[in-house]
Amino acid sequence: MLTLPAFALHRPTTAAQAVQTQAETGGRYVAGGTDLLPNLKHGLDAPEHLIAVDHLPELHGAAPHRGGVLLGAGLSLHHLATDPAVRAHAAALAEAASQVAGPQHRRMGTLGGNVMLDTRCLFLNQTQAWRDALGGCLKADGDWCHVLGSRKACVAAQSSDTVPVLVALDAVVVAETTDGPVERPIRTLYGTDGRLDQLHDLPDGALVTGVWLPPRVPRQRTAYRKVRSRAAIDFPQVSVAVLIGQDASDAITHLEVVLGALLPQPRRIRHLDAFLGASLTAEAIDAVAEHARRQARPQPQVHSDVDWRREIVPVEVRRALQGLTAPG
Repeated sequence: MLTLPAFALHRPTTAAQAVQTQAETGGRYVAGGTDLLPNLKHGLDAPEHLIAVDHLPELHGAAPHRGGVLLGAGLSLHHLATDPAVRAHAAALAEAASQVAGPQHRRMGTLGGNVMLDTRCLFLNQTQAWRDALGGCLKADGDWCHVLGSRKACVAAQSSDTVPVLVALDAVVVAETTDGPVERPIRTLYGTDGRLDQLHDLPDGALVTGVWLPPRVPRQRTAYRKVRSRAAIDFPQVSVAVLIGQDASDAITHLEVVLGALLPQPRRIRHLDAFLGASLTAEAIDAVAEHARRQARPQPQVHSDVDWRREIVPVEVRRALQGLTAPG
């Protein structure tokens, strides 16, 4: 049986107090705990202090803000998946939240937790005995990346479902720090190294309190696709988020394609400007899908063959875009 390590639990009453507690103790924040607690049981981390933030009022609620919507980081994934207002603003965000793990996890897991989800790797997310036999890795207990076969960097995958959608939406992460609130565009939030202390560029000890969704682009439509071994519970092997905007003549004015679960950061497909001004025809969809395939660079850090994961990218990009061709 896997057991939790010993730790002291703190329950601050405000976000500012939570951040101060973290500065004093070096503890880890916990809300739903659906990712953190299993990791603690597997010995992937052993903080002496946990700081509960699920009850903090600053982390809950959703409200219009700067022409868009500010979502509290403490909102459950179930809430995001079922809230008509969230679906109306970005259907793909509700869809992504609905595909996280199982229903029990979505009742407990939060938006902030999904944004700050630890990276995953076949060589890390195992039992302590399994990792000891291998000699550890860059993320835990060792100094060698078994994926790359070097000490250069950790390529554990960013496997959040909501993050690719938030990147497509150009969302902004809001956090509380000891120096006050800060904001970070989610497109620049994640680093290229999958180690826990290098996952993002937020200040040390920052507590994510919300995510701002910018105003919708004209005739905005979004889609999310997820490939996994089982229809529930599993993390993605590949995920795809797509956003398009169109003018009155159906010409594409905005186009975003974001791939997830390939690298330590979501992969935003570059050089899509060539498709702007065109209609979303079958030929254009095929061209965008092939364009995404050429830029996909999966690493062998999650289940399934790397070449297969790369070849499934255009399939899922095509399916996502085809789903957006209907009016609405």
